[in-house]
Amino acid sequence: MRLKYAFSLVTAAALLAACDSTVTNTNDDAKAEGNITIMVVDNHSRAALSGATVYSVTDDKAVVGDSLGRSVWKKRALGDHSFQVSMDGYATVHTQVTLAEQGQGDVPRVGDVVQTVPMYKSGVLAKGIVLYNDDKGKLNAASKVTVYANLPPEFVPSELSTQTNDKGEYTFDNLPEGVEIAISVGQELIDSKKYVGDAVHPIGGASYRSGDLINVGAINLVKTAAQIVKVADNTSEIDTVSDVTFTFAAELESDSVNVSKWSVSKGGNDVLVTVALSSDKRTVSVSPYTEKWTKGATYSVRGTVYSVDGSSSTVNASFTVGGGSTSSSARPGNVDGLKITEDPDYTYYIHLSWNEAKGDVYRYNIYRKTNLVNDFAFYTSTADTTYRIDLDDFSSSVTDVYYIVLPVNDDGVEADIAGARSVKYTIE
Repeated sequence: MRLKYAFSLVTAAALLAACDSTVTNTNDDAKAEGNITIMVVDNHSRAALSGATVYSVTDDKAVVGDSLGRSVWKKRALGDHSFQVSMDGYATVHTQVTLAEQGQGDVPRVGDVVQTVPMYKSGVLAKGIVLYNDDKGKLNAASKVTVYANLPPEFVPSELSTQTNDKGEYTFDNLPEGVEIAISVGQELIDSKKYVGDAVHPIGGASYRSGDLINVGAINLVKTAAQIVKVADNTSEIDTVSDVTFTFAAELESDSVNVSKWSVSKGGNDVLVTVALSSDKRTVSVSPYTEKWTKGATYSVRGTVYSVDGSSSTVNASFTVGGGSTSSSARPGNVDGLKITEDPDYTYYIHLSWNEAKGDVYRYNIYRKTNLVNDFAFYTSTADTTYRIDLDDFSSSVTDVYYIVLPVNDDGVEADIAGARSVKYTIE
């Protein structure tokens, strides 16, 4: 899971101040290339660190710094140069150096750059426990739950993860000193119920040193019930022998087909029915016990469905056998022009947009799936024809996301899913 990097402004300012760069022209001769000197120092003592490995991502080449912590990269071209610095006992960091033209007119001159890179000793220990309340309210240890530690973006990697043991305990034993780190738990499935961490827990800071122990305390998981969304029904297409079907985005519990939870009436009188659940556990079928509806008659159907995570939803609908839907408004048309564009101002945001659908449209339901999940699931609703999405909400394992948008009218009737198209976005 990608989380926004949560660290203090003081720490961020210290990082930026430490990664200073000085531009100097060493001679008066015009030149189109520049030299880059990387100076590696200890963040706390500011002493030079000899023997650090400096790897140029741009050149795919590594060198070892001298006794003064220096590595010199001569005759580098204009532009950005990325370096990764590593050393035993320290966290690996990333830095970027920009060589810019300093000359005027037709005379190119590139200034040499000296960049100081602070290194942070590893060895801060963080311990904690993850707990959850079951359906009976009993507090339990959450075992085999993934816990994330998010570092400032200069660190490689900037996201670490570990799993809790059978007692719900976890440990991060090699965190960098002197920075603030965010500890969190994403969405987890426990006993077929969905849980999420109660909050992001910031730990560490400028005063912490290698060897220190941080007690994170308890992270409490909170049960989250996904909204059960009806994505399709066939109430406008019923003949005398058709089953009435309702399809939902979420997987349903078997209790959703309990006949005591469903009723069908005609002219104020209840009709005996049978109820069945599809093999994928997403579609409920209601049929007359006599195997035949009365042609031309209008029926009302009501039922309650339950998802595997404990949420519920009630269906209220009516249909005319051999006739049209009794809904006060027709099923809306599908959207067109569905597309994804990148936010021009924020790197990790994208915009989902589409053209306004024809017909009576009250809102738009957005469904989403990723390369890790095979099925589209309800994501959110909006009254607008655009929606901004934060890519940091996805875990690092998510590379492709897909979206479908279905218009919904005032009566809660969605557009026909068969006419919808999806769009795909690949996360770089």
